[in-house]
Amino acid sequence: MFVCAGNNESFSFAHTIGVGLIESASNLTKICMRENVDEIIFIGSAGAYDTDLNILDLHVCFAATQIEHSLFQGNSYTPLQNFIQSNAPFPKFLARFLQEHNNIVSCGTKHVNSSNYITIDSQMAKVFFMQGISLENMEFFSVLQIANFFKIPCCGIFCVSNYCASSAHEEFLHNHKSVKAKLEAFCMQLCDRAKSRGLHG
Repeated sequence: MFVCAGNNESFSFAHTIGVGLIESASNLTKICMRENVDEIIFIGSAGAYDTDLNILDLHVCFAATQIEHSLFQGNSYTPLQNFIQSNAPFPKFLARFLQEHNNIVSCGTKHVNSSNYITIDSQMAKVFFMQGISLENMEFFSVLQIANFFKIPCCGIFCVSNYCASSAHEEFLHNHKSVKAKLEAFCMQLCDRAKSRGLHG
């Protein structure tokens, strides 16, 4: 099952779960309680902390953090878990497709940070990258949490829309149409592969 944030990032083949950590968790929980879900594939745009990544690169991710800037500045702490990864294996054919597809730049090697706030400070982006976090997406941490609660395999497919710097919003707007087109084209290939195996997206 494909899921996406919605609003201006909707896809005809994906369930919309809402923007940010709270909406996405609430709505995905309702879907998982209502439907028989075999796997969850979250698709969306991502900002890059790593400036060596290219705009419009595709990355498949299985792990996320939920860290605010103040933690790295020594101004806050949390008693909560702030790292999560998918704890259920994908079907082998699907995992192999994601690993071997020539449009995928990385599979399982990048971590995504989720927050209801978007980073526009390039120096802070470097701090995240130095901590081993390459990408930023508002929903993915919550998606993984809900998937793990229901013991459903989960991954995220992300297309880089911008760098996490002062021009992040302008870059996002400029690239967003191309980001959506690239995600849709890739997911259609994935759907075709699943159908050829008698599975449903």
